[in-house]
Amino acid sequence: MRKTRLFILLAVYLAVFTVSCKKTTETPRGKYAVGVFVVNEGNFTEANGSVGFYNPQDQSVVADVYAEENGVAPGGVLQSVYFYNNLAFIIDQVGSRIEVVEAETFKPVAAIETGLSTPRYMVVANGKGYVSNWGPFDSNFNLPESFVAVIDLNDFMVSKTIPATSGPEGLFVFGNQVLVAASFAAEVQILDTDNDSFTGKIDVADGPKTFVEDKNGKVWLLSSSYVTGAALSQLDAAAGTVLKSFPISSSAMRLAINGSGDRLYYLAAPFGADAEVKTVGIDATEDASEALITAPNLYGLGVDPASGIIYVGNHNGFQGNGTVLRYDGTTMLDSFAAGVGPNGFVFRQ
Repeated sequence: MRKTRLFILLAVYLAVFTVSCKKTTETPRGKYAVGVFVVNEGNFTEANGSVGFYNPQDQSVVADVYAEENGVAPGGVLQSVYFYNNLAFIIDQVGSRIEVVEAETFKPVAAIETGLSTPRYMVVANGKGYVSNWGPFDSNFNLPESFVAVIDLNDFMVSKTIPATSGPEGLFVFGNQVLVAASFAAEVQILDTDNDSFTGKIDVADGPKTFVEDKNGKVWLLSSSYVTGAALSQLDAAAGTVLKSFPISSSAMRLAINGSGDRLYYLAAPFGADAEVKTVGIDATEDASEALITAPNLYGLGVDPASGIIYVGNHNGFQGNGTVLRYDGTTMLDSFAAGVGPNGFVFRQ
């Protein structure tokens, strides 16, 4: 009996010892796993767009990540960069192409070069990619051939196109639906991703551009029109209704939200001598009375969800490279060099 007990204890000890000695292997992360990506639009006439990278920990900057890793610049005029799992999609609006790269290394994976026409923004829903496309302007500067392209994420090809209301811009995923901002109209279209068709719309302020989601699951929409001015609207995406809407400026662009989801930031009057970064809480019913930041040539806007630091891109008149300014509230912390026309930021943690 004693021998049996000793044998059992020895077996347990060996099992524990074997498990404890096993080394845990972790897949090393790429050099661009954590940090801030800067989308540098580039000049329309020179097609010199780029994607920069800023590391807040050591304040190091990579001016052009793609060129750094692949020996050649991505080129084109970059509207946006979308990250999904281990991939990044670099959207060139003028070249009507999407370069797909590994998110943490920026090594090429694929290029989507057919089926697009002035692509703008992308989301993934229901296992498929959705890309807003303006299509060509007609002789009256309208966009009658706008559409949403559906991307097969296995072969990185456009599997179908869905005709859309003029100028589809920002996209927002809500369950199995994608909200599509029709920027040349006054509506948000509702796209059912099960059958890839539009099933309804929400009437909103003229010129809807971009969405963010607050801590309560409500969707905020920034609209801006040369005719009617700019507005912020809070939507109930589930009900397909506007909960509230109020004017914010004669014109506006860019919309961001802080990490806790209770404060909105937007770039107001961006085409004047001085642009303004304004902020309101999600309980607001009117425009902010004062600007948080006022500076010339502001073009891009983002808020680090972890630190709350505000990033703004200065295009410097598109005369050479731009600059990124970092603020803690109204206090400017520092700045770093960007590419041409920094129009947006992606924060990776």
